[in-house]
Amino acid sequence: MRPNAFIPRRASVPRTAAVLLAALLGMPPVACAQDTQAARATLRGVKAVEVQVGNIDPDAERDGLSRSQLQSDVESRLRQAGITMRPSSEGILYVSVTAARGDLNIYAYSLQVAFRQAVNLARDPTIGSVVTTWSVGSGGTLSAAHLSRVRSIVTELVDQFISAYLEENPTK
Repeated sequence: MRPNAFIPRRASVPRTAAVLLAALLGMPPVACAQDTQAARATLRGVKAVEVQVGNIDPDAERDGLSRSQLQSDVESRLRQAGITMRPSSEGILYVSVTAARGDLNIYAYSLQVAFRQAVNLARDPTIGSVVTTWSVGSGGTLSAAHLSRVRSIVTELVDQFISAYLEENPTK
């Protein structure tokens, strides 16, 4: 018998990551939402929105996922829908993209499109905060070669916002 036969081998970090990645690859994309009637009602009366896209991981930027392109995509979509955009408006349509590259050039990603606006507490109207009142999200895995697919997923999520917004603010 070898002297260290009873000492368990520790899995290396790359091997553990590879196993986790293999498990994730078998999972379908995940979607989450706070797109309820109550959440949609918080969009009623909003006259203009500001668009902000959060920072993108430098690896993802190098692999073609551009923050400026996402900003342009979102603004173009809102413009086509007739939604007014203005800095420092009544609310912020915030797009968050988290993309982390793992082994084998596979990205795990998480997306959220959220509408944030100022609110005041009912019990003390002098206390206010900026909170998310409406949101949708998605997540999954993509190869680096297909990372640009994130743009179309963001567009789908923005389309959900547009639908919710127009339901509460029909054009005359």
